[in-house]
Amino acid sequence: MLQKTAFLYTECVIAAILEKMTGISKPIAKFISTTIPLWWGISGRYNFMNLARYYNYSEQSIRNGFERAFNFFDFKYLLLEEHLGDEKIIAFDPSYIYKSGKKTPGLGRYWSGTAQQALKGLETGELACVDVQSGTAFHLEALQTPGKAERNEKSIVAHYVDGPLARMPRMKAMSKYLVADGYFMKKDFIRPMVKEGMQIITKMRSDANLCYVVREEDQPKGRGRRRPKGKKINLKKIDKRKWKLIERKDGIEIYTAVVYCVTLKEEVRVVYLLDVSTQKYEIFLSTDIELSGKKSSLITASVSKSNSFYVMPGNMPA
Repeated sequence: MLQKTAFLYTECVIAAILEKMTGISKPIAKFISTTIPLWWGISGRYNFMNLARYYNYSEQSIRNGFERAFNFFDFKYLLLEEHLGDEKIIAFDPSYIYKSGKKTPGLGRYWSGTAQQALKGLETGELACVDVQSGTAFHLEALQTPGKAERNEKSIVAHYVDGPLARMPRMKAMSKYLVADGYFMKKDFIRPMVKEGMQIITKMRSDANLCYVVREEDQPKGRGRRRPKGKKINLKKIDKRKWKLIERKDGIEIYTAVVYCVTLKEEVRVVYLLDVSTQKYEIFLSTDIELSGKKSSLITASVSKSNSFYVMPGNMPA
């Protein structure tokens, strides 16, 4: 009875969201409202032959249904807007998928975090919405990375940029912050995002090239070019007089400062986490210098906590 009630509630929620979407035909709406609840209860492999055992559709009808265009990003946007808190951020992270064979579209060598090396297979770029208060990430869309030949000489970073840019209006309606891992600490990724109004939060290398900001009173007097940056920061032993202590807890000290990033050639907000006992440290960057250091550390903590996305069917590789 409880399971039946949960499925009925799910169907009602899906129907309400589909009514808000424009350009959805009745056959597509019926197919989507049938697919999503059944997707959670299917046993065995997720292929068209097995799906036909549970659907009221034939195998060929299911194939045709999955070939039809449907805007899953807008669907999940409308769903999450009603059920998440006010404070949300967008997260982006590519994920490696094992795949053998030679003819699969998108097949190539991609980085596997588990194996710590590049392996043959597929890759999807996962977009998720993170509820900061609960520290939970909810899947928005999976963007398959095309193979090297399919990218037509376009770099893989340029492909990573294209996906979020195409969805920028909806993303900015949810949050102005996009969080990505340290691989995306690249000007070719960050600058296009900032230009479109999305602020980036990411991890920096331990040997990041950072300099102190030159104060107005230290600028050269009279005519001449203003100094864009001051003394280079020694990250192994920061000058704590120039950093603001946010928190000291469990042997970890958290500092923040607005500094000059040589890679981006602009001022950024940096959060510096120091393990007092080992003197090991981690550095996080935010392109929004108005964002407080405490809020920046809270965002990075919530993303670390949400180590898995709650996935719904849609734009997933077969």
